[in-house]
Amino acid sequence: MVLHVTPELDGRQAARVGVSTACKEIADYAATMVSTSDDVHSAPGDFLARAQQIRIMGLELLHRAVTVELMRGTAWETIADGFGLTVEQAKHQFGHCDLTHLADQNGRTGVWTVLAETCVSPVPGSCDPDPGRAAQQLDDWYRAYHDAQPGDPAAITSRHAVTAGL
Repeated sequence: MVLHVTPELDGRQAARVGVSTACKEIADYAATMVSTSDDVHSAPGDFLARAQQIRIMGLELLHRAVTVELMRGTAWETIADGFGLTVEQAKHQFGHCDLTHLADQNGRTGVWTVLAETCVSPVPGSCDPDPGRAAQQLDDWYRAYHDAQPGDPAAITSRHAVTAGL
């Protein structure tokens, strides 16, 4: 029997898991729009509402990406350039994403607590309260996703595609 110990993550690692979690949630939610078999039961405006939800989730992913970049030491100048903004505009628009003061703290009680306020999942209360456990669940999700992609040259051989890089 293999015991899986939930890793303790620091703030930088928890922020990165936050980006991975957002990507997974967006992929899962967007996949629900692929099938056409239930279109006949869709009410007027359903497609717009679902696309709008994906847009909202994408904006949260964008904010989490800014958090990770700042945690990695990326300068505000680089972030501003990425958005075609001045540094002042970028700080005004994304300053709330600067969680660098929590980088060296316990990820679960620091960064993850902040990210939990904007859980990307469209299902309320479904975000795991522990970033280490969320990372392990992402390992499983990523492996299952790639197992379902035959012939994908990017298929990863590691059983720990998320946790291995933390």
